[in-house]
Amino acid sequence: MRTIRLAVEGPLARVTLDRPEVLNAGNAEWVRDLAEAVARIEGAREVRVVVLTGAGRAFSTGVDLDALASGAFGLADFVAWEDAMVAIERMDRLFVAGINGHCLGGGLQLALVCDYRLASDAARLGLPAVKECLIPSMSLYRLPRLIGAARARELILLGEPIDARTAEHYGLVNRAVPAADFERELDAIVGKLLALPAAAVRASKVLAARAFELSFDAFRREMQAHFKVCLDSDEHRRAMDEIRTRRHAQKGAPS
Repeated sequence: MRTIRLAVEGPLARVTLDRPEVLNAGNAEWVRDLAEAVARIEGAREVRVVVLTGAGRAFSTGVDLDALASGAFGLADFVAWEDAMVAIERMDRLFVAGINGHCLGGGLQLALVCDYRLASDAARLGLPAVKECLIPSMSLYRLPRLIGAARARELILLGEPIDARTAEHYGLVNRAVPAADFERELDAIVGKLLALPAAAVRASKVLAARAFELSFDAFRREMQAHFKVCLDSDEHRRAMDEIRTRRHAQKGAPS
C-alpha cells in the first residue's frame, strides 16, 4: 500500500492516511488501499483497537478534487469508499479517529463510522459536498442519529466547516483537546480501551450499531444472546474472581 500505512502491534492497529501533500485527500488508489487495510484488520483476530490518523497537518479532506474533476475518480470509487466504511462500522473492533487536523467531506464521513473521535483543537470539520453539487453519502443517514436533525442539516445544507470545540459541543466528536496534548490524550484513550474486556466491548459495539436496525423485541433477543456469551466468558469469570478477592481483602483488613 502506498497511500495508507498499516502497523499492527499485537491488539493495536494503527492506520495512517498518507497523502500529506494533498491533505490526505482520497484518490482511487487511496480507496483501494483503505479497503485493503480494513480487510487486513478484519483478518487479524488479535487486533482489538484500531487508531486512524492522518499524516501531516490533516486527518483527511475527503475526495481528491483534481482526480474527481479529471474523471480519474468516479461512482465506483465512491461506492468502494462507502463499502470500506460500512465494514469498519460493522466490524467487532473498536475504531478511534484521531482527528489531528482538518477533517472534511469524506474524511469526516470516515471519522463518523469510528467508535470514538478525539480531535485536536486545531482541526476544522465539515461536509462541503453541497458546494460541489454532491451529497455527503451515508452521512445523511448517520449524522442526524449522532447530533440530531437540526445540527446535521446545518452542516449538510450550508456545507460550512466548524471548529473542534463547536464539534465537541454538538457531540460530533467525543473530545477536543489542545493540539499540544493531542498525542498524549490519544494514547491515553487507546490504553483505556485496550484494558477493557474484549468480549464485552465487541458485543457492545455490534449491538449499538444494530440498535437503529432492529425492532425492540428483535434487538432484545440479539442482546440476550450476546449477554450469555459475555456471562459465560473467561473474562467475566476473571472479573468476578477479582471482585471476590477485593471483597475478601477488605473484610480481612484491620479497622
